[in-house]
Amino acid sequence: MNGSETMVGIVVFATMTVGAAAIRPRPPRLASLAPNRSSVRHRTDVAPPPARQAFTILLAAVGVGLIAGVFAAAITVTGAALYPYIVDRRDRRRRLVAIDIAFPDFVDLLVLTIRAGCTPVQAFRALAGAAPAPVRGAVVAVTTRVDEGDRFADAITALTQLLGAVAQPLSDALALADRHGTPLAPTLDRLADESRAQRRRNAELAARQLPVRLSFPLVGCTLPSFVLLTIVPLMAGTLSSLPGLSP
Repeated sequence: MNGSETMVGIVVFATMTVGAAAIRPRPPRLASLAPNRSSVRHRTDVAPPPARQAFTILLAAVGVGLIAGVFAAAITVTGAALYPYIVDRRDRRRRLVAIDIAFPDFVDLLVLTIRAGCTPVQAFRALAGAAPAPVRGAVVAVTTRVDEGDRFADAITALTQLLGAVAQPLSDALALADRHGTPLAPTLDRLADESRAQRRRNAELAARQLPVRLSFPLVGCTLPSFVLLTIVPLMAGTLSSLPGLSP
């Protein structure tokens, strides 16, 4: 074998060795077996399209607006229907409270006038302009009926009709004294004492009801602030953690 044949054999052997190495399968790299973090992050952290976010926000706003509108409309209609009844009941209640407060003063004035020597009719005429305002209309009504010709025992019933049950004992005592001539001063003294005692009981009852009445504005002011500062942030954090609503 000469030198040229030896050289050709070496070249062929080298070519076969390089070709075998090129076509031989290589083992997978460790880096290729590990998950691609960038691709995983891209798949999991992908944000929804802006159009989808806008549509979701629009749907939520429309839903909240509809609920709020229906609720406000229901409150408005109910309030408009009940407003006359509420106002009338409030005015009547205030009037009764004012009568309960002023009636003992009227009884004291009536006792003083009768003890000064006036008859019941004269006492009512004298108190027609000096009686407390909540009672003055009933006193004027009694004197008007007497001037129209009614007997005082019949005219005094206007006191109960206009002032309510609080004037019933006084009306009965005055009617009984006018019809049968029974002594009036002791009865009036007793009625004055009972009126003052009733006024004291009413004041104590109002003082006991004050904490209950104050609880309504306290709850109405505290509960909304609790919802705004506690519930709303919690719900906002929960909604923001959802995949479809997260920015």
